[in-house]
Amino acid sequence: MNDGAGRDSSQEEAAKAKARTQARARAARKRPALGLKLTRRFYVVIAAIIILILLIVIIATTTSGGSDGGGSFEAALSIATGFNEAELNNLKINELGAVMVLEYHRIGEEGRWTRSPENFRSDLDLLYNEDYRAMRLADYVNNKINVEGGCTPVLFTFDDADSSQFRYIEQDGQPVIDPRCAVGVMEDFKKTHPDFNMTATFYVLPSLFGQDEYIEKKLHFLVDNGYDIGNHTVNHPSLSGLSDSKVVEELAGNVGIVQKYLPNYQEQSLALPNGEEPKNKALLREGSANGVQYNLIASLLVGANPSPAPCDASFDPMRMPRIQALDPSLDTGNSGTYAWLNYFIENPERRYRSDGDAKLVTIPKHMAGRVDNSRLGECSIRTY
Repeated sequence: MNDGAGRDSSQEEAAKAKARTQARARAARKRPALGLKLTRRFYVVIAAIIILILLIVIIATTTSGGSDGGGSFEAALSIATGFNEAELNNLKINELGAVMVLEYHRIGEEGRWTRSPENFRSDLDLLYNEDYRAMRLADYVNNKINVEGGCTPVLFTFDDADSSQFRYIEQDGQPVIDPRCAVGVMEDFKKTHPDFNMTATFYVLPSLFGQDEYIEKKLHFLVDNGYDIGNHTVNHPSLSGLSDSKVVEELAGNVGIVQKYLPNYQEQSLALPNGEEPKNKALLREGSANGVQYNLIASLLVGANPSPAPCDASFDPMRMPRIQALDPSLDTGNSGTYAWLNYFIENPERRYRSDGDAKLVTIPKHMAGRVDNSRLGECSIRTY
């Protein structure tokens, strides 16, 4: 009797369990599949995304109103992903700061117009270690500055096309670049410091570095390896004493000489002989003579100051000052490369320092009034 009651009880419990299982199955079929397991990690990720979005919105709000473009979403995103405001202050980021355009002549025994190969290499080492990076003059004039964040552009120029700037020597019966000429030093530096972006503009005369048999080879090497060729006239006269027609002949004549070897090459800038401008300054931009036309975007002086930034209201691309590259012991005017390097070490806020974003011009708020908006190109302004 007791055994029968036990069996009935067991059967009843089994029936109830089966009913509960079937009920859960029916309920499961009615629920849509989530396809996602909502773990603690999931909620942490969602929270992090929300915080990042809020951070960008806050930055966009606090940076708006500084100047045109300063409150854009792009500007806020750049701060969020690049330098924050504290870093901008600490690094003295200032894309309205001054830039050195260095003027070299000969490479040889040290003198007033000559830098030794060893000292030229020392110049490059020091500039690199002080966070300077080379760039092309045309990119600078057009405000297409793309140097890494925290670094400063520097421009190299060489006048007169002296043979010491570019010379070939024979090695095993083949012409090789003399490692002691300017190009040889720069090419070696380029190999060991690829992030320096080594480049320069050579302002040539008809001598075209000497060695007539290698003229075409040298010019092709320069343009094929990231260097530029500039105009330095035909006869190196002071343009201030010439008639308009003679000025045009000097400039167009230089273009014609280069195009004998590089038929499609267009010089973009001029180094004024002796730093003197013609009476009619409009002739520096364009003209033609004897079937040769020139169109220039920049004209360089023989000044002793850094250049203003390209979107500074005081910047005049047709009157760009340069700094003489000479040994400190010969710098009687205290206006050469090393004097200005020391000046920027002592006054870091005066130096151009890049934010690393080629589409933004980042400046301290108090400098916003100095911006020439017409020279911004594709960039927008960000203040801090």
